[in-house]
Amino acid sequence: MVKKKIPRIATFDILRGYLLVGIFIDHLNFFPNGLDWWSARGSLFVTMAEGFFLISGIILGIVRGSKLVDVPFRKVAKLLLNRGFQLYATSIVLTLLFTVIAWSFFMGTPGLKPDLAPQGTPIWQLIWETLTLQYFYGWADYLRLYAVFLFASPLFMWLLRQGKWYIGLMVSAAVWLLFPDPQVATGIQQEQAQLLSWQFLFFIGLTIGFYWGELQERWQALSQRVRRGVIATLWMTTAVTIFYSVATTLATMGYDMSWMWATSEIRHELFVHFFDKEQLPLTRIILAMVWFWAAFSFIRMFESPIKKWIGWLLVPYGMNSLYVYTVHAFIIFFLQVYFASGSLLFNLLISLAGIFLTLVMIRYKVLMKIIPR
Repeated sequence: MVKKKIPRIATFDILRGYLLVGIFIDHLNFFPNGLDWWSARGSLFVTMAEGFFLISGIILGIVRGSKLVDVPFRKVAKLLLNRGFQLYATSIVLTLLFTVIAWSFFMGTPGLKPDLAPQGTPIWQLIWETLTLQYFYGWADYLRLYAVFLFASPLFMWLLRQGKWYIGLMVSAAVWLLFPDPQVATGIQQEQAQLLSWQFLFFIGLTIGFYWGELQERWQALSQRVRRGVIATLWMTTAVTIFYSVATTLATMGYDMSWMWATSEIRHELFVHFFDKEQLPLTRIILAMVWFWAAFSFIRMFESPIKKWIGWLLVPYGMNSLYVYTVHAFIIFFLQVYFASGSLLFNLLISLAGIFLTLVMIRYKVLMKIIPR
């Protein structure tokens, strides 16, 4: 394989920025706030998180795969492992820090994030369970998943460099199938097992990123009519499925949406069998892919006006994604323990304050030498 020069793709920065703003709004959970439309309160069949993991895999495949294909594999593996250790350490520190802060100052506070380890848990037990990822706490808990996936990335990257991407995806799919039966596993067991399910989406992205240049060439080789047809199909499928997903959400809020076969009972059955977030069934992965590429193609087509009007927010967020994700965990934690959801205007002001505070921290590079970007 010949090394290809792939410039930074602004579309990914914008899309990742959009996803991160949505994650911030969903985690704060101060609704209604006038921004409900951004991600429908995180209640759709697919959330912002799937897009974030998929795009993380794609970017990693481009930056550490395609761009470094002529670099000795040992150097690439070292870069991946170093990044993995960095994020693992960050995840451990954040879990312990948020736990100690909660124990020391906010026990009994209504806005405290649930699933906190019981106060009085032996410190060595707490440390051991945190180090082994049995316990995680705070609003950056998905860092643990990303860290573990990075630890497994050298092996997957080696297979990609050997042209054996299909073996890597087959192994990833086999691991995905190991997810325990949701009808038997407890809630915490299912959250722990996300290491098995969510890696499949990440490694699909990694494969796409590694072959990004070739995939782009094949896409451009298609006739304009075919490309337009594919994009139109993506947009139409996305519009219909999002509309129906919103309808089922409204049904749970007391609205009568039975006229379009959208009831709270149907929604429950759909999530149990097709869209469970922890298990990440194939139907949810496929829909996540459809929505992701529909969003990518939309942003790609209207990139200039999007950058002009909201690029000042989305691009900095997207270019500093892990920093934003880590910082948002602190902001969300303290906003929720000091404030409670109120009127639409109040919720909007609090949400905007948190979003813009993060932007200010990016602008002035607050703790950027410590927090991974």
